[in-house]
Parts: sequence; C-alpha cells; structure tokens
Amino acid sequence: MEPVEIKRLVKQNDNDSRRVLFEAYYKRTFAVAYNILRRRENAEDITQDAFIKAFQSLHQLQDETKFGAWLSVIASNLARNYLKREKKILLTEDLPEISSGSSPDDTEESAMRSLEIERVRKAIRALPSEQYQVVVLQYYHDLKVEEIAALLKIRAGTVKSRLFRARQKLAAALELESDFACLTGEGGDRE
Repeated sequence: MEPVEIKRLVKQNDNDSRRVLFEAYYKRTFAVAYNILRRRENAEDITQDAFIKAFQSLHQLQDETKFGAWLSVIASNLARNYLKREKKILLTEDLPEISSGSSPDDTEESAMRSLEIERVRKAIRALPSEQYQVVVLQYYHDLKVEEIAALLKIRAGTVKSRLFRARQKLAAALELESDFACLTGEGGDRE
C-alpha cells in the first residue's frame, strides 16, 4: 500500500478506511503477535486488540505513513504484556514476508535463495523478544533508529545496543550453522 493511501485512510478513520487498513495489515500484525505467543488463538486475540487500540489511539500517531510499524509495536507490546501475565516466553515460525522485488528465472537460484531466507528467518526467530522487535522494525518496516526509539518509547542508544546484540547473535548463529553444514558434508564440496 502506498504511503499517500495509508495517510489518507488513517486521516479518514471511518469504518471503510479501518476495514481497508485491517485487511492490509492483518497478516503482518498477526505474524508479530504469533512470533511472541506461538499460539494461534492468543495471537488472533492480540491482533484484534492491537487494531482496536490502534484505531482508538490514531490521534497519537505522528506520522500516518508509519501505521504498519506503529501497529506492530502495539501488537508486540500487547503480546509481551500477555506473556508477563502468563509468565511464559515462546518463539514462533512466522515472520512477516520480505519481498525482494525480483523474480529469478533460475529455479536452482530461487531454491537456494529460499533456503537462505528461511535460514536467516529461523535465526531471527531465536532472538530474545526485545531484539526481535527492533530487528523487525528496522529491517521489515524500514524504520530508522530514531523512529524505532520513538515508537517503543526508549532511547536511541537502547535501540542501537539491541540491534548490535541482535546482529552479533545472528552472525554467530548463521556462522555456526554454516560451519556445521560444511563439517557434515551438507555445505557443498569442501576439501
């Protein structure tokens, strides 16, 4: 959805525009909630609550074009609060999809790219929820550190340190997995 269209819909804030926004952002918001809760029913409830809270609080949204990222923050905060009440922390299988914009003609290249994307997504899913949240906001929603800090109501330095730690964990996890594949002979011809 184009930023101009998002801004128009957010400003209108009527039932029709809410329906369009709900349909456009439901899957992504559900994936964020599900990643934290890992229970479909709970994630559906939190997703619904996130939309209700977002529509009731639209006057607080400073940049209407950031509605999707703002909604993801609301959903992740609601999910984390739910877990605090339930005293559990779980991870999931579903991250929002990254669209690369390219469609490779080569089937092998496409398969390799899919495997690599799944490998990275698996490593991201293993991150602690605070690190997962900032990674999703920066890389899936293309937000700057200052925008993430404003959305999460934390300092920019905190965002930077969470991103730094997340990158370190991702690099270690991906390197370890790559080394393991080479040692077991699954990583290609290494002699």
